[in-house]
Order: sequence, then structure tokens, then C-alpha cells
Amino acid sequence: MKVKVNDIDLELEPGTSAIDAVFSAGYDVPYFCSQEYMSPIGACRMCLAKVGAPRKDRETGDWVMDEDTGEPKIFWFPNPMATCTTSVMEGMVIDTLGPEAVKAQSGMMEMTLINHPLDCPTCDKGGACELQDRAYEYGSGETRFVFDKRHQEKHHDLSNLITLDRERCIHCKRCVRYFEEVPGDEVLDFIERGGHTFIGTVDDGLPSNFTGNITDICPVGALLDSTSRFRGRNWEYDHTRSTSLDDASGSAITIDARTGRIERIKAALNTKVNKTWIDDGTRFGHEYVDSDDRIETPLLRKDGKLEPTTWDEACAYIAEQLQDGGSETSIVLRADSTLEEGFGAKALAEHLGSSRLDHYPRFDAPVIPSNGATLEELATADAIFVIGDATEEVPIVDLRIKDALKGVTPPELMEHGIPIADLRLKERMPRKTEILTVAAPFHVDLMNSAGRAVTYKPGQEADLFAALNRAANGEKVTKKDASSLGIEDADSLVKSLQDAEKAVIVYGSFVLSTPGAAAAANAFAESVGAKVMVMGPMANSYGLESLSVLPGEADRGYASAAKGRALIVSGLNPAANAEAAKGLGNLKLLVVHDMFRNETTQIADVVLPAKSGYEKEGTVVNLEGRYLNVHSAPVDSGQSEDFTGVVKQLGEALGTRLEGRSVRSARRQLKKDLGTDFAELPAEGSILEIEKPSRDSDSSSAETEGNTLIVPSMLRAEFISRNAHLRAAHGEALLRLHPADAASYNLNRDDKVSLNVGGVMRQLLVRPDNAVPEGVMLLPALPDQPVGLVETDMSSLAKNAQALEVA
Repeated sequence: MKVKVNDIDLELEPGTSAIDAVFSAGYDVPYFCSQEYMSPIGACRMCLAKVGAPRKDRETGDWVMDEDTGEPKIFWFPNPMATCTTSVMEGMVIDTLGPEAVKAQSGMMEMTLINHPLDCPTCDKGGACELQDRAYEYGSGETRFVFDKRHQEKHHDLSNLITLDRERCIHCKRCVRYFEEVPGDEVLDFIERGGHTFIGTVDDGLPSNFTGNITDICPVGALLDSTSRFRGRNWEYDHTRSTSLDDASGSAITIDARTGRIERIKAALNTKVNKTWIDDGTRFGHEYVDSDDRIETPLLRKDGKLEPTTWDEACAYIAEQLQDGGSETSIVLRADSTLEEGFGAKALAEHLGSSRLDHYPRFDAPVIPSNGATLEELATADAIFVIGDATEEVPIVDLRIKDALKGVTPPELMEHGIPIADLRLKERMPRKTEILTVAAPFHVDLMNSAGRAVTYKPGQEADLFAALNRAANGEKVTKKDASSLGIEDADSLVKSLQDAEKAVIVYGSFVLSTPGAAAAANAFAESVGAKVMVMGPMANSYGLESLSVLPGEADRGYASAAKGRALIVSGLNPAANAEAAKGLGNLKLLVVHDMFRNETTQIADVVLPAKSGYEKEGTVVNLEGRYLNVHSAPVDSGQSEDFTGVVKQLGEALGTRLEGRSVRSARRQLKKDLGTDFAELPAEGSILEIEKPSRDSDSSSAETEGNTLIVPSMLRAEFISRNAHLRAAHGEALLRLHPADAASYNLNRDDKVSLNVGGVMRQLLVRPDNAVPEGVMLLPALPDQPVGLVETDMSSLAKNAQALEVA
């Protein structure tokens, strides 16, 4: 339809908001309450404009004409209109430059500033504040008010992660709407009325995995990230766009660093992946990078003790030890290593003549599905079956599923980008919960949004899919199976997937870790015509598998890596397992590439300092097969290198220039192999059609046994002790068990215990939880102890005298 904004004529789609029409025309209008991907409500009244439209004669149906111009007559609304809640109509005229609009906007700015403190010089938002910018652009430049401003609480901790300055709040309602509309956790609201109104929560803290996003969308300095508060001004930060390596989503982030230190992580825009949201583990889990005990220089064992040395000396020693036994050398990378690091590792293994190359954590089942779904397909699915705890494993999957429940397709981009006011979105929209089924061994958060929840015994994933597959093929599920697997309405579940046009099945490590479950899941997806999304255990599991960073058939399994003559391990701690530590002790050479000292560095011959994911350049592949760039922030990390740097240094010591000795070198070869220059990837990444390695799941359906279930966690358990704010908010790694089991072991809430779990000694904080089935304990996964059932000898339980204080 035709719309005129000031002097610009536009052709716009019906349903477009007037504010988006203004921006499409290249003009500006101030706003505070509107936010991309959220409902427009017209609360701040800043986007006022003079709006009019032609009118049709009720009797003839013809336009009422202006006698002077011969054109349809414009009938102006009696008052300025909020453009964010006004839909365009045929022939509409929007005036943002006339005296009525200017006066209205200036007046609202004056009203907004009546009680707002003028503490810009001390406000963290200074220099990046929407109110500050709009006051300069649309304010009068002086105030008519001489009385004292309203005073409220300045430093209110909404949680250990978020600080609220109530004086600065302008009641735009972005944060309140965000919690209700995006994660669906209604925890914030307006309290009191009139001049006493403030944002608050009834409960202590913010019980959600996605609280930090409100600090990004707050237009003023009212909501602040506690990890970066008072740490610097916006113009002092180096802003680096990158990709998160915290999980398999490939979420876009901005790393803000200052004087060699990461001060904060913010969400960056990627319309195809995370939109503008990230989870709290990604946002607040960066403090470990600046830990005082970080390894920043190579270490070489001399006279039984690790001593600081140079890269040249350390690599010369390694090269000497590898001269006669290179073919028996194992190389194992952590599964969040970049493609370039994986390529470098392959080049090093090939030069040494070794087939012992692997990445970990890695399950026997492949993470690359034959009929994979994208995140956008998940967000527009009309039937979704989730097996596992997506909220903890890949939190962005949780949010994209909730997009699907709204029944609103992702908005089309306009000239100015994402629509500022999508009029299809409403406050408290009804959710189509009937399209979502969630299955897990215990109650998970996503079940609260599901129309159907299935709880089964841990380790029964293969049996669950086998039963559903029989139902899909017309067989009747026995009463015994239906009862034990929690699928009394199996026929209804199967039919909902078969009848759907865009069904998606989502599974993660629970399925991948159970023998035969992944094969059964893929067979079921094929039988009901659903696409599959596999939540890999780490950030680049998909990419490293696609690159065939895998062992030869004779060297399958992570444990086999310690059976050779030498082991080079990056980012992992295999010696945390007592049994594995014995095998490592028989090696002639153990080289560890890591950031911190651990059980494996204690027995290593050489320790090489590693870069964190925030300091790397490279490429990763997310769970949908999207290739995304990782960029390095300016962080002071001493002599740390990524694995391509290790390959370069070792290659020189071995007297050769290995391909993969740098990111540039690896990309040059990858371009030849894959036909894509990864240095030229768009900001939103690309899904490439490439030949995928053939890798089948174990077809066995044997049930896994154990009394402890290792579960995925948004919080990276290996770093939680070095992330002070996350630890304060969520506690140490939690041992969750049923209250009856806790009583039987004489355990109370917040008791700190030591427990040998599957050979790994874990330090845990006790949390009785009715959601946990009796007879099973839950604790978060580690890179060296991934998701799955293990047997734990409870006689190893040691209760410490002092309880840990947590929020």
C-alpha cells in the first residue's frame, strides 16, 4: 500500500507499523519502549507524529476528494499518534517534522526528564544511552523545573548478576515485557502507582537462565551488568564481534575489553541464530579468563618439577621425544576447538604418521543428522518433540522453540533492518503449547511450556524411540512400555508429528550417550517425516566431525589415546579420572595445552599455555551446520597460543612448515577442500552444502545402568569456581537429589561434599529437589565427564564441615 512520510512516497506491506514506515523513508523518530522482537505498546509516547489518512464515502465507496487539489482528502487524527502502535493504511500521511510533531516529542522528552537524575558523568551507560542521545536530539536544552527530583533506591540488587538503579528507570516496560514474551518467565513487573511506581520482583532474585538480556535492552542506565559495573565507559572498550563457544548454538556476542581484560559480554545481532539474546552462562561466564592462576608461559619438567621455559625449548624437547615414536602419538582436542585448530591437528598427526586423532567430549553417535533442521525451521515448526534439557544444554534452542509457540513467523527485514514494532506481537499472547512435547528423565524447565511432558527412567532413550517407532508403523505400544516409558498417549504424539507439515525432533546428549538411541531417534524421525536437530556436546562438535577429526577404526574411544607412546591433549583433563591417570603415567611423553593447572598438568612433561575462546581467530560450525567466524578480543594472556600456534612451534622444532600452522594457512587449505573462504563469511554465517563423513550410530539398544546421571548445564562446571558472580548467583556445581535420598545420606541443603563419581572426584553443593526421581542423583557435566549414566560408590561420599553460602 502507498504511504507518504514527510516528502517520501513508499510502497509498504499491510500491517507495517508507522514507526517502521518512518525509518524506511530514511527519517528518524525517537522511541524508548519499542524493542525489536517484542510487542509494541506505546508506553513512552516519544514516537508521536502527526498522522492522517484519506477516507471513503460510506454511500459510494469512493475516496472523499479535496476540492482544491483534486486528490483524496487527508483527514488528520485530532491528536499526535504513537507511531509504534499505529498500522499504516492506504494513502496514509505521516508528518514527523511539522510543528505539532516537534512540540509533542519535545514535550514528552521534558516529561521523561522531570525525575531522571542527571548523573551521566558517573553512569555506566553514559555515551551509549538512548535517553542521553534523544535528549540532545529532541530536548529543549534547558529545564523549567526547579523543585527537588524524586529519589529512590540507587543500587538495588535484583540478583547477584543484575543491579537496578530505580532513580534512572523511565518505566518503558522493556524488561517486564522481555521476561513475559521471550523466555516466558514472569518475574518482573511494575509495583506501586503514580510517582511511586518502580520495577521489582516478588521473589528474591531472577529465576531464569536469560536474565542478562535486560541490561542490553534497557534504554538508560537503570539495569546494569554487575560483572562490569563501574569498570569503564563505553568509548573506552574495544568492541569485538565474535561467536560464543559456550554451547553448540553459535550465538553472536560482542566482547568488550579494556586494558587487556574482558569487562563484559553482550549479545550481538544474528537474525538467523540467536536474534539479540544470549543466556546468562554465555554473558556472565567470562571472568575465568582473568584469573590470577592462569598459565601464561610454557612449563617444562626439570628434575621432577615443572619450570617456566620458552616455547622454543619446550617444543625442542617435544620434538626430541617424538623422533622415534611419532606414529604412536595421540592428539586429542577439546570439542570447542576451531576448524582451523582441527585442521592443524590433522596436519600434525599426518606428519607424525599417526591415526590417533580425536576430539572430546564425543559420543559414538554422530552429531550431523541426515535431515537437519535450522533454527529458523525450529522457530516456525508446527510440531516439536524435544528429548533432553534444551534450556541447559543449548539455551537458544529453548528460546527458538518458544518463538514457535507464538505462531508468528520471523519478521522480514526492512530497509533499516529488523522491524522496530512488529504489530503481530502482543502482550500476553496465547501460546500454542499443544505443538510441543518434551521428554526427559526428570522435570526440566521447558516442560512448563509444553502441552505434553514425558518422564522416563534415565537411560531408556533407546527403548522410548523403539516404542514410538513401533507406534509410527502401526503397532500397538504395550501397556508395560507405555507405563514404564511415560508414553500412555504414544499414538497421539506420533499422530501430531505425522500430521504436521513442519515437524522437528530435537535431541542432545541424553540420546547421544545411550547406545542405540540416536539410531532409533533418526529412524523415528524418518518414519514420521520430521527434521532433526542434534544438540552437540560442545561448540564445534559438528565442525570437528565434519572435518573428520576422528580416530582410525582401531583407535576408537577417548581412553585409547593414553595407550600410545605419547599424548598431546588440548583443553582437557583426562587425569581427573583415577583410572585414566594410571594409563597416562605409562606414557613416554605427555604434553598438555591448557589455561589452568589441573590433575593432568601435575603429571605432564610439558605444559603449553592456551588461549581462551575469546582470544581465538577461526571458524566453528553450529548445531544447524552454519559456519561462523570467531574473532579475537585484545586480551592480555601472556605467551598463550591456540592449537594452530602449537602446530607452528612444533613444526619448526621438527624441521618442517606444516599446513595449519596458522589460521591463515589452515583457511587456505580449507578453501581448496571445501570451496569456501572462511575469512569472507558474512556476519550471520553460512550453511554450506559439503560432503559429510559417513559415521553410523551403534545399533545396539542395550539399556544403560547407573545411579548417577551426569546432566548438561548452562554453567560451565569446569570454570564455575573462577566465575565469581555466576558462582554467587547459582552456587558451586550442584548435586541434586530427591529429598528422601538426601535424608537417607544425612545431607542438607547447601552442604558441601566430595564424591567420587565414575572415578572422578567431584566437589559439589547439595540441593534436594523434588523434580529429581528417587534413587538417582544429578550433577553437571564436565568436558572429561560428559552427559550420561554412571555408577557411583556412595561410600566415597565425604561431607565437609562447612556449608557453602550461595544466593
